[in-house]
Parts: sequence; structure tokens; C-alpha cells
Amino acid sequence: MRYPKGPNKGKIYSPYLQKKAYESITQSLYKHQPTYKSLQESNTKLKADFKKLHRQNQTLIRKTQSLGVQNRHLRNQKSSHISQIRSLVRCSHQISDATFQKKIKSIFEVNKRSYTSNTVWLATSISQFLIGEPPQNWISISTLRTWHQNVSELHVNAQICQVANASVFGIMVDESTRGETKNFVMCYQFWDQKNQTPAVVITRLQDIQKCNAETVCDTVIENIKQDGLDLTKCALWTTDNTAYMSGDKGSAITLFNKKTGLKSLRIGCGLHIIQIVLNHFELAAFGKLSNGTGFSKKSHPYNLLYLAWNLHDGYNASDKDKPLNVNSQIIKNLYDGLLGFHYNQYQLPLRSRWDYELQTAKQYLNRHAAHIEFTNWFIEKLENRKTTPKTYLENWRLFKTWLVDPKLNIQVKCLLITLPPGRRAHEMPDKVFEWHEFLKNLTNNFDMFFSDQLTEAADSLSSKEFEILFNDLEYGIIEALKHFEKWLLQWLHLPLAVCRLGGNNAQPFASSFYHVILQKPWISLPSDLELRFAQDLEGDINNGITNDFGLRELLLHNNDFLEEFKRFCSCDDPKLYKFPNLYDFVKNHIYFIVIHQQQVEGLFNKLDLKTHPNMSPAVKQSKLRLSSDKITKENLNDGLKDIRKQRTKSRRTPLQEVQFGPNIASTLLKQILD
Repeated sequence: MRYPKGPNKGKIYSPYLQKKAYESITQSLYKHQPTYKSLQESNTKLKADFKKLHRQNQTLIRKTQSLGVQNRHLRNQKSSHISQIRSLVRCSHQISDATFQKKIKSIFEVNKRSYTSNTVWLATSISQFLIGEPPQNWISISTLRTWHQNVSELHVNAQICQVANASVFGIMVDESTRGETKNFVMCYQFWDQKNQTPAVVITRLQDIQKCNAETVCDTVIENIKQDGLDLTKCALWTTDNTAYMSGDKGSAITLFNKKTGLKSLRIGCGLHIIQIVLNHFELAAFGKLSNGTGFSKKSHPYNLLYLAWNLHDGYNASDKDKPLNVNSQIIKNLYDGLLGFHYNQYQLPLRSRWDYELQTAKQYLNRHAAHIEFTNWFIEKLENRKTTPKTYLENWRLFKTWLVDPKLNIQVKCLLITLPPGRRAHEMPDKVFEWHEFLKNLTNNFDMFFSDQLTEAADSLSSKEFEILFNDLEYGIIEALKHFEKWLLQWLHLPLAVCRLGGNNAQPFASSFYHVILQKPWISLPSDLELRFAQDLEGDINNGITNDFGLRELLLHNNDFLEEFKRFCSCDDPKLYKFPNLYDFVKNHIYFIVIHQQQVEGLFNKLDLKTHPNMSPAVKQSKLRLSSDKITKENLNDGLKDIRKQRTKSRRTPLQEVQFGPNIASTLLKQILD
């Protein structure tokens, strides 16, 4: 068949058009004519279909009638229940209390978790509507809870196997209170041999009775034993610098070493230490606040920054009514309409978080000129309104006064001069030495360090005010140096000084270690840097500090390692990866060390986001584990089967005799009170 005309004239029809033409011909020209016999057969089939549909319809009618009867029965049953209860209450004086309780309980359903047909229908309808198809397997709360626990347990077990394979490991612990719950988090830090990377894994989220050294120490020891790890491999703790963690006597790490006979080291959180140092600088230079956490009207940099935040972005800080219905967005719009000035949200200054206060100080100084112009205009408008709250107007007037206070603004500028940020463990000894020299030089030349601020002060302050500011800055620098030395100089001494083997000065330190600790002659003429390292090591030995992460013992008992270490001290190209024994030591003892607790602090934020108070502790721990690391899918199904078998087996274990009584209760009470 071909096209008779048109642009495709003479071309063959497409197969689709040929098929349509054939169907048209067969259904019209050659249409089959029904016979009497075929019509009888068709009629018989239709009668049979009609009878079948009639039977189905009768069945549905009977089911509908049955459901109607059940519905009436349930309604009557509800009213009957109420009548029975009222009748029992009226007759309660004629029967015993036990009989009354028994009859009341018989009225109510025993199984509290049973669902009515309406509930099941609603759940089915919602699920089918959302996913577009009938569900294959129903997911219950218990299923999700069990899945979280199984997967997190499988993941943590795999990670603990890696911890067990490590030469040494460290722990990170922290506590944060939520209501009456003291959430205790414990993590392991180690070098992952499988992936050849430093790793941190959270293993525990517990509610501890007390937040003291004894409780933390016992909890850590118990957790390490439950995980099947070797206690002697626990080389260090990374903690905050609270008294029960950092004290020389009676701290958690001190008790841990006493109970285990180890010499584990405590590393203070670097960010927390810098906050302590700078807080003492602020307190010494600008004075103490009468209220350690809140706002007061004392002239102080923190109060100025807090007031700036409160007047611009603090309207949602409480549930109280907003003055004049003003909110943060209205203030931003007023700045834009008056000055064409745009700004982002103020950071809430928190004295417990030094970085927050610094961020607020930067924002304030960048907006200082706009604040002065806006405040003059806005206060005039507020004064013209009779309904302006007195406290709100007084706060803006105080802010205006502080905006033009030269001494206060100079103090805010002094806050922004900060130390460099922290580094990793293998860089910390050299960075701490650099910062220490910087601070020591600063105490002797602080006038040059604050030259811009002092020049501004000379132009705007009286001679007496200038003298007070000058002396306070000097005192603040001295206090900062004192607390810096207290918390960070441990990086310049054993054992943390060994971390230099992973840094840029690895070869000079190795040469000094070879000479002083191993008592070998200098391999070559020592440099000034090597002599300084040797002097520090000799001072540690004289003070009885001999812990070196086990490096000395390894060198003395492994001749290959000793020869390799000696070659490293004198080679021209001291790249660590060319010396496998030394590189392995650095990876397993140094590179995994975490020098701050920012990661652990973030876990408590995840705890607030991923859980709610009604969750059981086990589910909270599981969700926190799953949200803190990537879960690998390797052998996931097989691992889950094993865990489920173990859980089923543990459920079948016969229960021991329950012990209770005054003696048991007295023992528990003593544990709580002691």
C-alpha cells in the first residue's frame, strides 16, 4: 500500500497505518454475521454472569447488615458500660471493695494496646494514600526502635573491633544536663588501621547519678571493660577543664590511673583553654561583672554588646509581650528606611563561649556609626509617644550613652585582638611555643600591641582615665599569660612533646630524643633548635617526667626500629613515610589525638535535635550513634541476623531470683548519697 497523493505520494504506508486499515476493513466490509446458535450461547453466558453477580450482591448486603448490627451493638455496649459503672457506684456500699474493683476492671478492656477496626482502617488508608500502594509489611514503633538499636549496635561493634586492633586509644568524655537527666557521652579516639585514618566513635550515652570524679572514673572503667577492650591501651583522655576533670588531686583521670595502675594523660580542650585565658584577660583588664551570666547596667564591654543584641535581635528571647509590638524585622526595616543600612542578625554574646562574644564585638564595631545616627532619631520618636514603655526607652537611652563612651568602645576594640587558632596534636608543641613567646614579649611591649587603642584613648580620655586603662591592660596581659602557662605549657614537656615527631620539626626533636633519652652521643653537631629540645627533655627527666608514649621501650627492644630511628636523625630527606616503623608509631600514638571537644559538644546539639524526652535511653543512644557517623552497608543483613539471634537468646535466659527489701534499698540510697 502506497500514499496516493501528498508530499509522501508513492511511498509505502507505515506499518501502523497498514494495521489500522486492515482492522477497518475486517470490521466493516467483512464483519462476522451472528447465527441463531451463537446468540443462544451468548445469552446463556450472560445469564450465568448475572446469577454470579446477584450472589455477590446478596453477600455484600448480608455483610452490610452484619456491620450495622455490630455498630448498634457497640453503641449499646458503650451506653451499657456507663450504666453499669453508675450502677456499681450506687451499690458500692453494699459490696466489698475487692468485689467492686473486680467488677470495674471486668468492664474495661484488659489489653490497652488493642486497636479498633476504625483505627486500623484509618492507618491503612493513610499509608496507602501516601505511598500509592497497599503496604507489604507494617512498620510499628517497636520495629523502628529495634531497627535503630540493631543497626547502631552492629556499627559500634565493628568500630570497637578497630579500637581493639589499635596499638593505643584515647577517650573523650563530656556531660550536659537536660532537666533532671545528666547525659554522659563517651567516645573512643584511635587510628583506624582498616581505613588508615584517625577516627572518633561514640559508644555510650548514659544518665549518670552524679557529675563528679568518682562517678565518671567508675563509668569509664566499666564501659571499657564491657566493650572488651584492654584497659592498658587507654593512653589519654580529652576533656574540658572543669575541676573534677582537671584537678591535680582527686580528678577523674587521677582516680582512673590510681585504680588501674596506668599513666594515662589528660589533654584539656584547646578551645576551652583559650576561652579561659581570654576571659581572665577581660576580667583583669575591664573588671568583674556583678552578675556573671546576665545583663547589668554597669559600664562593661559585655553589657554593651548584650544590650546591642537585645535591642536589635533579642525580642524573641522571652514570652513577654514585645514593647510597642516592635520586633527584630521592624528594627531592620527602620534602619533600611532611615539610612539604607542593611545588617544581619546579631550574635547573642555568651560569656561561656568566647567566640560568640568576639563575633558580637565585630558586628558592633562595623555598625557603630549607623547605631549612633539611628539611636538619636529613634529615641526622639519614642519620647514623642506617650505609650512607650519606660524600661524600653531607658534601655535605648543607655545604649546611646554607651555608644559615645570612648573608654568603653576602646575596650571593645581591645577584645578583638586574639591569639591564633589551635592546631592538630602534631603541630601543637611548636604552636604553643610560638604563642608563649608571643605572650611573653607582649607583657613587655603591650603598649605597642595596643598602640592604636591607646592613641585613641589619649585623644578622648582624661589623664587619670588613661592611666587606669593603661594599667588595666597590662594587668590583663599578665593574667592571660599566667593562665596560658597553667593550661597549655604541658605541650612543651613529655609526653606531649613527643608529638613533634609528626610535625615540621620531627628530625631535630628525634635527634635530641636520641641523645637525651637514649643517652647516645650526638650523631652530628647539634643546632640551636636541637639544643633547646635537649634542654627541655633534660628538664623533664630531672623533674621525674619519663612518660614518652612508650617510644623509649620500643627503641630499646626493637633493633630494626632503633637503626631506622638513627637513620632518620641524620638523613637529608626526613619524610616520615620512608621510615615505616617510625611512621607507624606516629600514626598510632600521635595523629589520632583530638585537641578540642568541639565534636563532643556538637553531640549534645544532635541529642536535642534527634531525640525527645519520652524516648528510652537505649533509643536515644542508638539515634545519637547513627547521626554521628556514616553507616556502611557491608554485611548489614548478616550482622543484623546475628544481633537478633543474640537478643532472642538473651530473652530466653531464665530470670534470676529478684532481690528486694530494706537492705537492697539502703545500699542503693547509700550509693546515691555518697
